[in-house]
Amino acid sequence: MNHFANALHTWGMNAFESELIAAITGLGVNGLPLQKALTQGSVALDDDFVVRVLSTNLKAHAQGDFLHCKVSVQYTSIITGCSCIDDPSPLNILPEYCELLLVIDRQSGDFTVTLLD
Repeated sequence: MNHFANALHTWGMNAFESELIAAITGLGVNGLPLQKALTQGSVALDDDFVVRVLSTNLKAHAQGDFLHCKVSVQYTSIITGCSCIDDPSPLNILPEYCELLLVIDRQSGDFTVTLLD
């Protein structure tokens, strides 16, 4: 499935950024390496998921044109406890932040996501 079809069709137009954000948001925690980016919690959550486009760049390679998109993601996490009925640990929602590089093939819509330091 091409998650980025609408975004690719709007490349160079005003709607591109919002379409790209919608496509990335649609991938959710399971489609992005947010669990690896955790700094405070132990489980990444899909709640309060905010994506911002930091930069976009079209790069031509021998294999085709690729769109390089650097984005930031603000999301939340929790520290899981033992889930015992008498566990006194409150369920704290913690803020998380990471930056990602998406490389999208403009012909096929195939993409890779890399967690940036």
